[in-house]
Amino acid sequence: MKKVNKLSKVLCALGVSTVLFAGVATAATYPAPSSWDGVGSVASPMQSSEIDYVGAVTTLHRYYPDAMITSISYDAKHHPTYEVEAYTKTQKVEMKIDEATGQVVSNEAKSLSYWNRMKKAHSFNPQNTITPEAAETRAIERVGSDFQTMEWELEMEGNKVVYDLEMTNGGDKKADVKIDALSGKVLSAKVKTTKY
Repeated sequence: MKKVNKLSKVLCALGVSTVLFAGVATAATYPAPSSWDGVGSVASPMQSSEIDYVGAVTTLHRYYPDAMITSISYDAKHHPTYEVEAYTKTQKVEMKIDEATGQVVSNEAKSLSYWNRMKKAHSFNPQNTITPEAAETRAIERVGSDFQTMEWELEMEGNKVVYDLEMTNGGDKKADVKIDALSGKVLSAKVKTTKY
């Protein structure tokens, strides 16, 4: 009877071990739950390399720490990229940066002539301007909520820093809206119908 009890205990322990092992092995074959947020990405925000316009300026300053910004633009039409233009003491710089990866797509630096050195006065500090999202909000208030921005540029126009937004309603209408980048005031808004 003792031998049967010992044998039962051994078989029972072996059975429990087998069930536990099978559960662990099965769990290992299923993928971990994703962090999909419903927008087409399974990467968590902490793993994403996507950048905004501040990240684009920061990237340029990694290469050219003393650069003064003269223009920042964003193109969402085909492959979303930022283009940042700036001057250093001796060069004019144009850098394109991929929004999704934060990688530098192109980096051009040209020596400055005396005349071009004088243009450096048209630089501005992006930290003193409203965000592109705030500019877009002001533009939408003027042209309508069915419009979205496809391209924008932030640059000096005369003595003002201005956002120039190219917008579309996804149909036959386009809008060009200019926003004062310091005050957020709408400077102009033109809506036109296009033909396809």
